[in-house]
Amino acid sequence: MLSVQFKVKGTHMLLTSGIPQLSYISEGKGPLIIMLHGLLMDGKSWINNGLSSFFSPFFHVVCPDLLGHGESEKPQSQALYTQQNQALSIVKIMDELGYEKAHVIGYSSGAWVALGLLNHYSERLNSVVLGGWDFRNGLPETPEGKLSFDMFMSYARSTAPELTSGLSPDDQESARCFFNELRKYSEKKEGLFPYKTPILLWAGARDPYYTSMAEIVQQHGLSIITGKGDHLSELNHPCKASINEIFKFIESQEASKSSVVCSSKYKF
Repeated sequence: MLSVQFKVKGTHMLLTSGIPQLSYISEGKGPLIIMLHGLLMDGKSWINNGLSSFFSPFFHVVCPDLLGHGESEKPQSQALYTQQNQALSIVKIMDELGYEKAHVIGYSSGAWVALGLLNHYSERLNSVVLGGWDFRNGLPETPEGKLSFDMFMSYARSTAPELTSGLSPDDQESARCFFNELRKYSEKKEGLFPYKTPILLWAGARDPYYTSMAEIVQQHGLSIITGKGDHLSELNHPCKASINEIFKFIESQEASKSSVVCSSKYKF
């Protein structure tokens, strides 16, 4: 099935043919990398922070607007926002583009979607980079219980008004549906580590989630990229060293795939 093409604010966008429809930016050619943004953001986050342009000379980079965000559909049906359904929507993009497998980079709520891919569609993954997510607790606890959407929005308006100023009432309700699924996250419900898929963690040293992520690294023998930022700035302004480390990780997975193919080819 063919994707619909259109332009938004000078950016070439594509629209999936499935329902619900997701918009996405597509750049470059080669092995597929899918980059998944955080809550209240969109696929252009990866254009703005330089990761897409860094990878696109060597890979086919796809940056979707996740459900309820950007130019993607914004349904207000809670059931559509489950982790498994959102993971499936990413698999459908892979199918439409004709790729059996992809590398995935997910940050914050994008990492939550990437976990859904690991738990339900791991056979479609070459590698995964998981950034800015608390794998033990999910969203933070507050004196009133698990962080609520209204509390989150109040905090976002005061600390990152650029993320909230353009939201319509419908935008906020679709974001609420997404957020309500994030609130259901529990380490006990997740398959979590170890996975067979190669995984790299990524966090800013000033991210409140960093300590928890570092503990997961120690417990499961994983690797982590430690940037200089906090939760938001680490995505918006990643340092060159972090970008290079992500690239080296994904490049190494491609190299290992090639060596397996070569060894299989000449095996008697």
